[in-house]
Amino acid sequence: MVQAVTFDFWNTVCVAVSMNEVRAACIQETVRQKGHTDISAARIERAIERAWGEWYRVWEEEQRTFGADRWVSLVLRELGVTLDLAAHTALVRAMRLSGMAARPPLVEGVERLLPRLASRYKLGLICDTGLSPGQMLRQWMAAQGILGYFDHLTFSDELGVSKPHPRAFLDTLEHLGVPPQAAVHVGDYPRTDIAGAKAVGMRAVRFTGVRDWPTDGVQADADIASLDELEALLAAWAQP
Repeated sequence: MVQAVTFDFWNTVCVAVSMNEVRAACIQETVRQKGHTDISAARIERAIERAWGEWYRVWEEEQRTFGADRWVSLVLRELGVTLDLAAHTALVRAMRLSGMAARPPLVEGVERLLPRLASRYKLGLICDTGLSPGQMLRQWMAAQGILGYFDHLTFSDELGVSKPHPRAFLDTLEHLGVPPQAAVHVGDYPRTDIAGAKAVGMRAVRFTGVRDWPTDGVQADADIASLDELEALLAAWAQP
């Protein structure tokens, strides 16, 4: 019997919107104001690409995420630029705010689904954070009117590990008071969402409505292209 449903955040609850161009413009303006007028947009783009490359390496190999402070330091190191503390702090803050400044939309169907599920199941969120920390994502969720439907939120920057690390799932389930075999995780990314959930004994639903990632041999218990399909699936799993 299903007692709890946990959701991934990016491209499952909220549509991820690329902000690299906006971030690049902000970085260029910051370094220009500090006298580095010879740094081209192309150099900044390459520095951003390499910083993200290191972010993804850590995410995949170490199962954790780092935030805007380290990301900005990597970009500046690549550019050969050192900022004073005030300018560095301001740039980090701008990078943290940039993801939510884009006003990323809710995934289609979320507003209809969450109230109905919250009346039947305990709901959790398990999010691997990027430059925007969990604190800011909570504020975004509150502004969208969906925060109150979740019984517990797990963010990688606060927990210290990211999916597919078992703690990301087990810590969430412990707070929900539900064993893995009575819980279902919904997410889009096979390596983290599907493999991670199944490894701890949860059922896993792969959501393909925003991004349909290659499975690389990782098989979900079910695939759905619309969140409107989830209720019927959970009801079917509730049958003896």
